Amino acid sequence: MARQRGFDTADALSKVMELFWEKGYEATSVTDLCETTGLGRGSLYAAFGSKQELYERSLRQYVDVTMHHLRDQLSRRVPLRQAVRDLLLDRIDESLAAGERPGCLLVGAIVERSAHDTATARIAQDAITATQAAFASTLHSARAVGEIPSETDVESLAGFLTTMVQGLRVMSMSMPDRKLLTSIVDSALAALPGE
Repeated sequence: MARQRGFDTADALSKVMELFWEKGYEATSVTDLCETTGLGRGSLYAAFGSKQELYERSLRQYVDVTMHHLRDQLSRRVPLRQAVRDLLLDRIDESLAAGERPGCLLVGAIVERSAHDTATARIAQDAITATQAAFASTLHSARAVGEIPSETDVESLAGFLTTMVQGLRVMSMSMPDRKLLTSIVDSALAALPGE
């Protein structure tokens, strides 16, 4: 009979995700991970594998939660402009809410790790592709009901909105000024076709 773990794996992973978000991969030590989870090294490795594996699981969890939230926001029964504006403003609020970990774990991963870590690069690419697909689906629906013109290049517009999400995350890290970031959102909305 397998021995049952004496800790909540999901809770430990959430704590680790917050730690990596705050400090980044390189600055997070195994000692930090043990202190955050309350696990000894042996238990940490037995439960999650290496620091790299734990980072990948944390990043995937972050992406899963973020994508679920994004799809929920885009599927609301509100006009397209309102859905996009609310989503972008929500990203600003999330990014500015916690000063010790501003921005986005995914953006931090892309900047810190993707150039030399193929697993992180793959997770990031999949997340961006999924974001673009979610926007494209919403835009196709908006085009079908006449909210945007039938000739709208949905794929390009979805790419633009995906870039806006990631760009706002970067801007919030370097210039955490809600008024400025909101004005950028309003400028982005002006690029949406239609009314």
